[in-house]
Amino acid sequence: MRSLKTIIKQRKSTSQKIVFTLAFILFSIYTLYVLSFFVFAIVCALKQDNDTYMMDKIAVKLFSVSKPNFKNFTEAFDQLQVVLQGFSFWKLTWNSLWRTITSAVLSVMTSAMVCYILVFYKSKFTKMIYFVGLFVAILPLYGSLGASYRLMENLGLINNPLNMIVSISLYGGYFFYMYSFFKTLSWQYAEAAFLDGAGHFKTFTRVMFPMALPSVSALFIMTFINGWNDYESTLLYMNEYPNLSYAVYAYSENQKYVANMPGLFAGVIITMLPALILYLCFQNTIMEKVHLGGLKG
Repeated sequence: MRSLKTIIKQRKSTSQKIVFTLAFILFSIYTLYVLSFFVFAIVCALKQDNDTYMMDKIAVKLFSVSKPNFKNFTEAFDQLQVVLQGFSFWKLTWNSLWRTITSAVLSVMTSAMVCYILVFYKSKFTKMIYFVGLFVAILPLYGSLGASYRLMENLGLINNPLNMIVSISLYGGYFFYMYSFFKTLSWQYAEAAFLDGAGHFKTFTRVMFPMALPSVSALFIMTFINGWNDYESTLLYMNEYPNLSYAVYAYSENQKYVANMPGLFAGVIITMLPALILYLCFQNTIMEKVHLGGLKG
C-alpha cells in the first residue's frame, strides 16, 4: 500500500498543476488583451487615410486593413515637429533621452545609496530616517502639486535643466525594494574589502554596489520606460524642452492636425519604439531578480 506521505505528495502535485494551469490561462488572456491594443494601433496606423479610418470606425471594422499605407510612418516625423514649431524630431528625441536618463539615474542611484547607509550603518539617526520613510509611505498626500509648482517656480527651476534634481529624493519609488535587497546582502563582503585596505566609499562602489547591479538595472529600465512616456512633467515644468511623448500629446490636442488619425497612431508607435525595444532586450532582467556573488572559505 502507498504511504500517507506519498498520497499527500501526489495530491499536492495535482493541486499545484491545477493552480499553475489556471494562472497560465489567466495570464495568457491578459497578455492577449494587452497585445490587442498594440495590434489596434498598428492597424489604425496603416489605414489609407482619415476617411478610411472614419468609415471603418462607423462600420466597426477598425481591425481590418484593405490597402496598407506605410507612408503614414514617414509622414509622422514631419507631423510631430509641425505641431511644435522650432523643434525637429531629432531634437525632441534628444530631449527625451537626456531627461529620461538623467531622471532615472538620479532616482535609482539615490535610493540605492540611501538604503545602503540605512541598512549597514546603524544608528539612532538612520533608524529615525527609516521610520520616517515608513510614515511617508503610508501617509496619503493629496493636493501637493500646486505647492510643488510654486516652490520650483520660486527656485527658478521651471524650464531649467536643473529641474532634474527633483528626481533626487530620500524616499524614492524603489526605496523599500533596495532596502530589502541590501538586508539580504552579507556584510562580510565589506569586511573582506576593509581587510584589503579599501575605504567605505571604495567598498560601496567596487564591492557592494556591483552585486546590486542586476536589481538596480531592472529598476533603471522601469524608471526609464516610465519617464519616456511622461508628458505631464513637460506640460507643467519643462515646456521649453519638449520630449516625444509631449509632441504626441500636443498633436492629439490640436484640432488642426487631429483630423489625420492614422498619422497620429503612426506617431504614437514611433514614439514608443525605443521603450519597447529596451523592454524586449532586457525583459529577463526586469522579470527576474538576479543575485550574484558568494562567500568562500
